[in-house]
Amino acid sequence: MFKSLIDRAFGKAQSEGALEDLPGQGKPIEPASLNSDPFAHVYKESGVMSPFGHFQREIDALRRELAEVSEPQARRKLQTRIAELETRKAIEMETWKRYS
Repeated sequence: MFKSLIDRAFGKAQSEGALEDLPGQGKPIEPASLNSDPFAHVYKESGVMSPFGHFQREIDALRRELAEVSEPQARRKLQTRIAELETRKAIEMETWKRYS
């Protein structure tokens, strides 16, 4: 069912020329753009945030904040929050891989 639905949508887009002259067409994916999010380069090129992007954005912001905090209790609180978000992101990614 899904394959035929995807095939039809892809075929329609192809026949309408929607897949012509896409940015990066025919070029290899830059190794630097590959990271723990397997689809990050696709979302980056399209300008859309990946399903895991909101977790990573928040993790990155908290890491920047952690770099500037010296008080031990505040650091532990930030480290705990980062660990929670990394766990949620990993669960989401595993679910995505398993059921997509």
